[in-house]
Amino acid sequence: MLPLRRKDVVRIRGSACEKYPGLCKHLGEGREGFRLEGDDFEVIVLNSIPALFRYEDEDITYPTLVLVKIAGVNSMHYAVVDEGAVKHLLNGANVMAPGITEVSDFSKGEVVAVWSPGKKAPLVVGEALMDSKEIMEVRRGKAIKNLHYAGDDIWELCLEYLRRAKK
Repeated sequence: MLPLRRKDVVRIRGSACEKYPGLCKHLGEGREGFRLEGDDFEVIVLNSIPALFRYEDEDITYPTLVLVKIAGVNSMHYAVVDEGAVKHLLNGANVMAPGITEVSDFSKGEVVAVWSPGKKAPLVVGEALMDSKEIMEVRRGKAIKNLHYAGDDIWELCLEYLRRAKK
């Protein structure tokens, strides 16, 4: 765990709140935070929640599935998939348009949380490759690029942190 400077915490939180306003209240008001390092990514912990991640070659931060789960389905743009898509997504596949059953309103390039049937759990955080209207009309092709999924290295690092924090 590497501590973050207070000004970096404030900057990161401000940027995340601007980009993901529905998640902001779950990031807390404190000025303490730290980062956990993975092989080619880092997870940023704010308010004792592994909240954001970024790949080392990018400046963009994305919400973790832990934060998305805590905040709920309506906290950010979302898509819901059918049962047949779940196992593929949990193996890292991109989200294909035919497997999507419901979407909120979003544009190409926006960050989207992909939820399991019945909106029980978020499975993927990804980037929209089409806007939501196109996904539901065209019903073909890759719709959302998979950036982080339940079971990947980011997920495992988040769970490891939560297990340690619980003790």
